[in-house]
Amino acid sequence: MNKIHSNNMKTAICILLLICTTTLAAQDLDCSKFKTGSFIMEDPNTGVNYISRNDSTQIEYLPKLGIKVELNAKWIDECTLELSLKDVIENPNNHPIREFILISKIIKTEGDSYVMESKATDSELTMVRKFTIQN
Repeated sequence: MNKIHSNNMKTAICILLLICTTTLAAQDLDCSKFKTGSFIMEDPNTGVNYISRNDSTQIEYLPKLGIKVELNAKWIDECTLELSLKDVIENPNNHPIREFILISKIIKTEGDSYVMESKATDSELTMVRKFTIQN
């Protein structure tokens, strides 16, 4: 009887852990308020960056480098954004800027900020950065 009770307890614990893990993994992120607007992102290499996004365009300004670019912005799903270079607006120091496609996925939302994981389609490099709504 004790062995049966022990097995039932182990089974119950396993089911409980499975349910908790599935529930946590299935939680929906509220990405809608981050689809458009103005945001600030601090990057260890380029400093504070300013991002302005509407339905189809994203402007990124990197003051430390003097670079301002316009990107095509296309939402693939509720939390995944595809960005590609549309135009170089400012680049006074002639930094090399090549065409790219960046897939960026919001992986965490919290109040007025979100964490986005981005990966260029032609690279193995993945960046994770926090963005905050600019008031």
